[in-house]
Amino acid sequence: MKRLITAIIVSLISVQIQAFEFEAVEPESLGFDSAKLQKIRPILEDLYQDGRIPHYAMGVYSNGQNIYLTYNGKTSTDSGSPVDENTIYWLASMTKPIVSTAIMKLQEEGKLNLDDKLSKFFPEYSDMLVAPGGSYESTLEPAKTEITLRHLITHTSGLTYQTTVSGVGDVAEQYDEFGVMGCFRPSKDRAIESLEAEAEFLAQLPLISHPGEAWNYSVGIDLLGSVIERVTGKRLSSYLDEIIFTPLGMDSTTFNLTPDLMDRTVDTYTAATPGQLALLDDEGEIPWKVVKSPINFKNIKSECDSGGGGLYGSISDYAKYLSMIANNGEFNGVRILSEETMAIHLKDQTEQLRPEAFRRGFGEDASSYMKFSAGFGRKIDVDEVTGESAVDYYFWGGAANTAFWVDMENDTVGVFATQIRPSLYNKNNEIEQIVDEARSKQ
Repeated sequence: MKRLITAIIVSLISVQIQAFEFEAVEPESLGFDSAKLQKIRPILEDLYQDGRIPHYAMGVYSNGQNIYLTYNGKTSTDSGSPVDENTIYWLASMTKPIVSTAIMKLQEEGKLNLDDKLSKFFPEYSDMLVAPGGSYESTLEPAKTEITLRHLITHTSGLTYQTTVSGVGDVAEQYDEFGVMGCFRPSKDRAIESLEAEAEFLAQLPLISHPGEAWNYSVGIDLLGSVIERVTGKRLSSYLDEIIFTPLGMDSTTFNLTPDLMDRTVDTYTAATPGQLALLDDEGEIPWKVVKSPINFKNIKSECDSGGGGLYGSISDYAKYLSMIANNGEFNGVRILSEETMAIHLKDQTEQLRPEAFRRGFGEDASSYMKFSAGFGRKIDVDEVTGESAVDYYFWGGAANTAFWVDMENDTVGVFATQIRPSLYNKNNEIEQIVDEARSKQ
């Protein structure tokens, strides 16, 4: 009888968590100016009405409540249903912070440590070679140090990406050739067996820089996904369901879309070429400048779970995850990480790197105010008077034009989604600034 009662209680708690929906409240009730928040929609509406994005959804949340929501368009420009906060998008690299949170959970439980060498889990990585700058014209060098999990979670491992993302040199071209970590983009000549097998195969290719010396956006989080699978003995998707998605009620977040989720998932678009523009019907309500991408990600059944870019989800679901981060590891009565672990999660893990180490990844200007924590970008503000620096917000985005921020001081999180590759219209900073200015100064 005791077991039955316990099972019923657990079941009721589970239903309560899954049923959570953000309450829409007047912004003024939480200290925000409604009129100022209304400046957000025109930024997105201009892009949509001009046909440069196929649709959009944007939500701003504070203290676990929704203070602003706007959306327009349909899941497909030629048909489909209207988008809203529950429409599903390919989140792409917005998968990375969630997988990083899973790594922090395992550290909290004592099952791994950020300073563990990768070779502890995959011995193949104990003696890596480096092709400086990713070029095979240079002599390969033995890596000065082994890759650690901290290197992977901060993109300082020396790994790179495919050329279609941000890959560097000859090494990146080999990533293309072999379909490295190709849960989404497998090679025509090499079958994908498992995430574990992909991790083992990747060790055969050289790094493009010595571990810990430069910030290079990479498949490092995919590799962390394989570490999670090896440590837990569970598929990455199952482990994330267990520790994050189910506890937070993120029931629309998944690596593989079921038929019912597919019905509310958007198509993927790309900017039209001049030849395609000439064929588009400009007499419609929207003068479309986008066409459906030849790769429509929602139709791809992945062979493994890409920790670097495989998730689909809605802005409402993702806001639950971000609200947990903003509330130091707890949301809706459910604690995912301890406050002590959250402090490590959000701490600058790249203090040893000078701005030039970020230059290739972030650009000349942004490299001066961007840093990286254990899974999140950190936008730094510098006081012009005192010269002191502080975190403005934490952020990241996805390859198909999705983005988010978390402002711990202002207690706001924002999630934006449309679906166009490559990501052309990053309005994250502009919109976050509007929300910042809408916050009443006490």
